[in-house]
Amino acid sequence: MPKSVGPALVGVWVQAVLNLAVGFLLLALVNDAADHGQEEGAGLLRFLAVLSLLMAGALLLCGVFAGKRSNGIRVTVVVIEALSLLSGVLGLLQGGGVPVLPGIAFALAVLRGFSSAEARNWFDR
Repeated sequence: MPKSVGPALVGVWVQAVLNLAVGFLLLALVNDAADHGQEEGAGLLRFLAVLSLLMAGALLLCGVFAGKRSNGIRVTVVVIEALSLLSGVLGLLQGGGVPVLPGIAFALAVLRGFSSAEARNWFDR
């Protein structure tokens, strides 16, 4: 495994766990709001929760099967990280401030690791 892929793969695992936590937290918030009759905005939060859980599942699968060296795994991680980066930039533009910056930096680091020429060659076999 190339030197750039190892730390990026650790980043994939960390991001998967964080996405799971955020997804379940958002679902808990939506369910709590529904229990108290506050349904306004619950649809968007539910969508974001499900999206976070789906991304976590995809990242977990990519982490598990990274040793198989399939180019589809690399492409999946790159697409998810690009979406995460886009989300972070949009959050920053909407006034998210400093709390959004670590997510952007994290996505850039993983994206850089999986987009390197070494990574492309290694995943292509």
